[in-house]
Amino acid sequence: MTEEQIRHFQTLGFLQCKQLMSPEEMTTLSDAFDVAMSDARGDAEAPGPGEKRQQIIPFFDFDPEAFYPLLDDERFLDVFATLLGEDFIFTLSEGIIHTGGSRWHHDALAPDGFFSMRAALYLDTLGAEDGCLNVVPGTHFPAFGGAVKEAIDGLGVEPEDLPGRFPLCNEPGDVIFMNHKVYHSALGDRPGRRAIHINCVQNTTEEKDQTHYDWLMRFLAGETKGWGRFYSDRLIATASPRRMRMMERAIKLGFGNSG
Repeated sequence: MTEEQIRHFQTLGFLQCKQLMSPEEMTTLSDAFDVAMSDARGDAEAPGPGEKRQQIIPFFDFDPEAFYPLLDDERFLDVFATLLGEDFIFTLSEGIIHTGGSRWHHDALAPDGFFSMRAALYLDTLGAEDGCLNVVPGTHFPAFGGAVKEAIDGLGVEPEDLPGRFPLCNEPGDVIFMNHKVYHSALGDRPGRRAIHINCVQNTTEEKDQTHYDWLMRFLAGETKGWGRFYSDRLIATASPRRMRMMERAIKLGFGNSG
């Protein structure tokens, strides 16, 4: 990462890397995604408008040959390591087929000075009015994020008119790295938007910061309760040293390979 990219993420809470993946790579991922999601729903029809989205977690085991390489790809791992620290923890992979838009919200809210994040690959061309990810830059800072939370319901404006809205228009091959604290949405009712997420979190110890450690333990416990085991036997058995490093801390803490 460049110093400018690091400052961009730290200041705004996200970084969009245009065409990080090649067209050939995206074709492979797109084809594998469609087959994996079909397998996951027992070859039933994909969910449509008004139906619950399809969200598969963990996802990568549905096609290890296609998806495991993402967990060994330095284009992703170097960003995670730079932003989260070399000892970061990989938690969960996701495959999602959206059936409509989503309102403004944030994801995991770690305490100040600590955070979790994702890399998101959207497999379709998405514009500002048909489902691309929107963010409000800077809302990972507690004071601003809290003010925006109060304003979302109090300004009397439509979601698409929220001041500060920044649409991240997407072409297949773009990758968005985002702090989970950032307020984001997908506006428009376009069904069938496809996404792959890789989620990671900072590491810490009781000695380093008790507050951060307590939150991390609650976070890992909550993710395990919600989604089950993070890492399959195959994901562990085939792990490179670097992949193993980003899984071993969760395992040592009693998560990852159980649940």
